Amino acid sequence: MRTPRRLVPVRFILALLAASGAHASFAQQPAVVIDPPPKTRQQQQQTTPTTQPAQSPSPKTQDAPGENANRAAATKADATKAASAAASPINGRVVGDAGEPLAGVAIYALPRSPAPGFRSPHVVMADEEGNFQVTGLDPGLYMLNASMPGYVSEVDPLTGRPGGTYRPGDNVVVRLVHGGVITGTVTDPQGEPLVAQSVRAFRVHDLDGHTPPTPFPFSGENRTDDRGVYRIYGLQPGLYVVFVGGFAPSAYGITSAYGGDAPTFYPSGTRDTATEVSVRAGQETMGVDIRYRDEQGHRVTGTLDLPVVAPGDFDTGVMLTFASTGMPAGSVGVKPNSNERSFSIESIADGDYDLQAMGGGREGLTGASAPQRVSVRGADVTGLRVTLAPLASISGTLVIEPSSETERARDACKDRRAAQLPQETLITVNPERARATTARPFSRLSMPHDATPDETGAFTLRTLESGRYRLAFRLFDEALYVRSVQLPAATQTTPATPTTAQRTVNSAAPRAATTSTGAVASGLLDLQTGQRLSGLSIRVAEGAASFGGRIVASEGAAPPPFAQMRVHLVPREREHADDLLRFYEAAPASDGSFSFKNLAPGRYLVLARPSTDTDEAAPRPAAWDTDSRAKLRREAEAAAVTAELQPCQRTNDFTLRFPPSPPK
Repeated sequence: MRTPRRLVPVRFILALLAASGAHASFAQQPAVVIDPPPKTRQQQQQTTPTTQPAQSPSPKTQDAPGENANRAAATKADATKAASAAASPINGRVVGDAGEPLAGVAIYALPRSPAPGFRSPHVVMADEEGNFQVTGLDPGLYMLNASMPGYVSEVDPLTGRPGGTYRPGDNVVVRLVHGGVITGTVTDPQGEPLVAQSVRAFRVHDLDGHTPPTPFPFSGENRTDDRGVYRIYGLQPGLYVVFVGGFAPSAYGITSAYGGDAPTFYPSGTRDTATEVSVRAGQETMGVDIRYRDEQGHRVTGTLDLPVVAPGDFDTGVMLTFASTGMPAGSVGVKPNSNERSFSIESIADGDYDLQAMGGGREGLTGASAPQRVSVRGADVTGLRVTLAPLASISGTLVIEPSSETERARDACKDRRAAQLPQETLITVNPERARATTARPFSRLSMPHDATPDETGAFTLRTLESGRYRLAFRLFDEALYVRSVQLPAATQTTPATPTTAQRTVNSAAPRAATTSTGAVASGLLDLQTGQRLSGLSIRVAEGAASFGGRIVASEGAAPPPFAQMRVHLVPREREHADDLLRFYEAAPASDGSFSFKNLAPGRYLVLARPSTDTDEAAPRPAAWDTDSRAKLRREAEAAAVTAELQPCQRTNDFTLRFPPSPPK
């Protein structure tokens, strides 16, 4: 007779991650261009403003004549923009698969504010025509999502998550599509139906076989009826693994005679031998029948070493994930103020896993352990010791530089000003990962972390593990581009003698490759455990250009493989040869069209070539690696296709031939 065992939850770990402000999103990066966001205020009201390209600001300069007046005018303009943004709602419409309006849909607008901790979303309902309006918004960025039973939001291919990011004043269209369905039966080894057992489906790839850029996959769950039949609906399109038994992330206090069993994956095997199930929008995948293996699982047990905890801190979550994929395999919570800080994760099959703990409170995650490899081979694993270490952070200031009167006098930039506020910029750090040749798991915290500045431009990126990170930026105003990124003096390898303006803010700051002006060249930051890096300076300028066109086949050549290609802009000036802020990369559409926005004015080499990362959902930009960047420049110089972009220039009809014709 089986002894019922208590199933353990994982939901509280997701709550901890939400509290940390760690949103899984790959924002626009200097070396990669994402799909343009929906229409913004500045697109609705005017064509975008911009400025002349400028050198990276020197550490300390005297104000030029009229500079104080320009700053005063910019301050007044920002105050006006802020007042306008505060009074502006987000207006939109919810439509279905065929563009039909959907009534009664719940719309959630969650602020991407710089403050840590839980933030309550604004919730509204769509009317009979599918229209909605979110009011009472402060200036800033908001994640917008919609929820309706049986429907799913379209997924951003870069973030791997549904919904989008918008500003007050935007007009948006939210599209919901019918979710997919997986259905089948579960029987025991004798062929009898297994009743009231939880069946779960985890999305492990998109329909193209790409691994989503987030460690927490979409999932669905259903319990078998008295015939052993289950039906999981409302699934995002993709490839899923389906299993019964093992841990139950939604079960609180539920006991089952099968609670201690190892999971059985469809059709009747382990995670490594599971058959993936294809799910398409609005379609039902039937016959996903599972023959239960009836295999007793093992326990993974140990104790936690925790730093000093404050009253009101949440449970410390301990999560076990499959080492080969990063998919959750089990979890448990430990009371931080308890004298008994032991943990036990049950229902674990033989295999290799990664173990990690994380803890925090309403201020977000404060500590985490390094991933620890655990091998289960026919017996329980005991005596593990997991030590939490404080997490690191990066803070700094973002400045939006107005153009001068002389620059605005140019015909292309005349009467144009940026409409973006500092708090409408998304700043992201991405954990540095080498090019993947095989599928690799994520650490639970090794995902992109983002923040938005406050009204003064100050920002903090929190809950960072020790390691290497790359900065990335997403601008929501086509008039702006990232001009420079500078680190505190202690982070520089050159110059040897820092200037007054580049004084040391943190004596334990990480190292990063820099140019002679202190600007980040490699884009990499090295963080140590618990480090508080401050003094990062990001300067965004008006005067951005945009550039677009179409790839066409050269005379006598076959049509280019657009789905496997990338278009690159490589700075022609040698002084920018290793400046990642001047490298841009875009994926062409199915018809070969491409577009770049938020470009620094200047001279570029234009190149189209096949991508080397077609197996990844969010390919790694070629310019990130020194060797591939040098190869990219050589190929671009050999093709000798050039474009010179002036401030505020808008080019959308450039013809790029592939393969490139030899230069004459």
